[in-house]
Amino acid sequence: MTTDTLDDATEDTAEALPYLPCELLTERLRLRPLTKDDLGDLHPTYQRRKDVKRYLQWEVHDHDEPTKNLEKRLAMSRLANDGDGLIYAVELPEPDGGHDRIIGNVSIFLKSAKDAQFEVGWVFHPAVYGQGLAPEAAEALLELCFNTLKAHRVFAELDARNEASARLCEHLGMRKEALLRERELVEDEWHDMAIFGLLVSEYAERQAQVAS
Repeated sequence: MTTDTLDDATEDTAEALPYLPCELLTERLRLRPLTKDDLGDLHPTYQRRKDVKRYLQWEVHDHDEPTKNLEKRLAMSRLANDGDGLIYAVELPEPDGGHDRIIGNVSIFLKSAKDAQFEVGWVFHPAVYGQGLAPEAAEALLELCFNTLKAHRVFAELDARNEASARLCEHLGMRKEALLRERELVEDEWHDMAIFGLLVSEYAERQAQVAS
């Protein structure tokens, strides 16, 4: 890739900002920005489960104060400057047309507009594992990063013990780039962190393979 092409790539990201969230629709899911009404749906159902929250390392997850947690996440309403983030609730419509169920959430952070770098993350209720719903939502997030925000690189940082998230990263075509030993101290326990990344060239190649 030439210097001119690199400059064009980062300029494309700059032109896509600021980005205000809108709904993202997939074959089975609706991804939408969080609202205050989500407080009752999000925390009691899965984010307070021990098998879920032990892997939540993000600064936006305050396990002991759900109201404070939601306020932090509601404040993430646009991508404009480095450090900005967006959180989407992931809804699964009921087959009979009833109330949509929130089955998880996905996140995107602008890490460097200059370098066109974004971080993504996800949390899902264990009850939906194995149904392909998490990959479906994560694919929509990658599409937003690469096609709309013109990312050059998208990465995920996760607890190295989180095998489900590691498998999801690999399913998305992301490569394990690093293992950061004892990266974070959480509740008096050191956690190793794994970093998975995907470049725009790899994403384009993967999309071409899927289409062929």
